Amino acid sequence: MNDHDGPTLRAAGIDASCTLIFGGQIGNEAMRLFLVYSTGNFIEATAETCYFQIGEAEYGKPILDRMLVPSMPLTDAAKCALLSIDSTLKSNLSVGLPIDLVCYGVNSLACNDMVCIEEDNPYFSMVRGAWGDGLRQAFNNIENPLWQPGESPHPLNVPASRYEVLRKIQNPDERII
Repeated sequence: MNDHDGPTLRAAGIDASCTLIFGGQIGNEAMRLFLVYSTGNFIEATAETCYFQIGEAEYGKPILDRMLVPSMPLTDAAKCALLSIDSTLKSNLSVGLPIDLVCYGVNSLACNDMVCIEEDNPYFSMVRGAWGDGLRQAFNNIENPLWQPGESPHPLNVPASRYEVLRKIQNPDERII
């Protein structure tokens, strides 16, 4: 395509490159997932890197990194993906709905679970509300930082050799041993 249509597209200011995630299963073979770059290069998902994400990844990726494991049931993985996308939607104005979601079960050899999620989707609305409420509750359940040892079983200010030089500068009469 690039050889044939590339010059015309570039002259019109159109970038026809794309990055895509491609996966599935052929017959009785194992399921496979690939990230295909615009240059045509690809990488394959492994047990260590069990997912790919393209586009704006910085806001939702921590959720995936903390939650996803290869043994996770597909329904939990879909929920995790939706939470990740919701975090990106919340924090990045350049990302918006709709979201296309496809869930493919091993050995099903068909994509029966496909949905286009728009603003009025009842499940996604519930996920957004529950996630926001849950984050606020988790935040409120974490004790505030107490700076001095003895004030808390989890003091924030504990000795660190890295800062001894700074303490010496602040209090030149104190000796560092």
